[in-house]
Amino acid sequence: MTPDYFKTFGIDLVQGRAFTAQDTASSVRVAIVNQEFARRYLQGKDPLQQRILIEEIIPGVQKLGPPIVWQIVGVSHNVRYGDLRDDGAAVDVPFSQSLSPGANIAVRTAADPAVMSRTIAAAVHSIDSQVALAHLRTMDEVKDESLANDRFTMLLYESFALVALVLAAVGIYGLMAFSVSQRTQEIGLRMALGASRQHVTTLILREGFVLALLGLGLGMGGAILVGRTMHSALYGVAQLDFLVVAFVAGILLLTALGRVLPARTPRGIHRSHAGASRRLASVCDV
Repeated sequence: MTPDYFKTFGIDLVQGRAFTAQDTASSVRVAIVNQEFARRYLQGKDPLQQRILIEEIIPGVQKLGPPIVWQIVGVSHNVRYGDLRDDGAAVDVPFSQSLSPGANIAVRTAADPAVMSRTIAAAVHSIDSQVALAHLRTMDEVKDESLANDRFTMLLYESFALVALVLAAVGIYGLMAFSVSQRTQEIGLRMALGASRQHVTTLILREGFVLALLGLGLGMGGAILVGRTMHSALYGVAQLDFLVVAFVAGILLLTALGRVLPARTPRGIHRSHAGASRRLASVCDV
C-alpha cells in the first residue's frame, strides 16, 4: 500500500500509524495488521511490540523465498477483501517494500466515478504510455460482482418461497373448507336447538384459531432453522426477519380464519339449519 491507501478507502487505524514516505525499500520493513489478525494470532499482546515473519515473494519464481522480518507499526479496522461474509486476517505492507509484480490503483473522487476512466487513463499514460489499464471498475461494480452468485441464489429462494406460500395457502384453505363442510349438519343442529349465529361463529373461529396458531408455531420453528442456513449461505441476510415472518403468518392466518367463518357459507348453513329443524321436529312428533 502507498501512504494514502487508508485515507482513500476511508479505513481508520485503531492503533499506531499509517505508512509514510519514509517507509522506503532501504528502511526497516514495516507492516499494518487488521483487528482480526491481532485477535487471532497475537492473543492480547501489544501489536506494536510484535514482529512477524513472512516468506519473500519473488517475481517470476513460484517457490517462496526466505522469511523476512516485518515490524508491526499499526492496526487497522477489519476490511473484507475477498469474502464479504467473514473478517479475514490481513497484513498490509508498503508498496515500496513489496516485490509483488502486480499493482492496483484506487482513485477517490467527488464526481461520478463512472466518467473518470479517461482521466485516470490519461494520468497513467502520462507516466508510462506502455501501461494498459485493465479491469477498471467502481467499488459499487466490484461489490455487485462479488454478490452476483448470492443474488442468483436469493432469486431461487424467493421463487421457491413464493410457490411454497401459495401451496400452503391453498392447502390451508382446502383443509379448513373440508373441516367446515364436515360440520355443516352439526352447525345446523346447534342453530336448530337455539344457538345463535354469533355463538356458532365464535365456536368455529376459536377452533380454527387454535389449529392456525399450532401450525404457525411449527412453521416458526422451521423458519428459524432455515434462517440460520440462509444466514451462513447468503451475505447480509439476518437469521430471522420478523417483518417477513409476520407478513407470511398474517396471510396464512387470514386464509385459515377466512374460510372457517360460517358467514362465508350462509346458504349451506341455512339449508342445514332447515334440515336439522325438520329432523328435530319429526323426532319430537314421534
